[in-house]
Amino acid sequence: MKRFIVSTVQSFHEDGVFTIGLGDHPENPSNFIIITRLDDDDNATVDDGIGLLADEAKYERSNAIEKITCHATRLEVIVKPEFAEFFGSRVHVVEFGQEGDCSLDQTSALKGALQAMFFGSHVEISL
Repeated sequence: MKRFIVSTVQSFHEDGVFTIGLGDHPENPSNFIIITRLDDDDNATVDDGIGLLADEAKYERSNAIEKITCHATRLEVIVKPEFAEFFGSRVHVVEFGQEGDCSLDQTSALKGALQAMFFGSHVEISL
């Protein structure tokens, strides 16, 4: 299991790509997760347009996420078994709520962004 404490959570739309980024530093994170969604006519499914990049991966992979769970104190990203080695682990845990780290407002905004990100996909999501 890969685990880190988040200090920065950002979500934004740019050039038709919806992005959610979580990292342990605002400018130069050593631990991070980036989830992107590109709704494109070339994608066979919504899942094909959702990509995942983590600090241990060399590049982004699409259709790699099996499940997302967002609790009050952490976010869990579970990748499909066939991608576990590529991402360094099957389970990635991002912890919230440490003093000076991710605020309640950021966590609430993250839940809304996750709902939008995975709307229409086959990813199991629990918020």
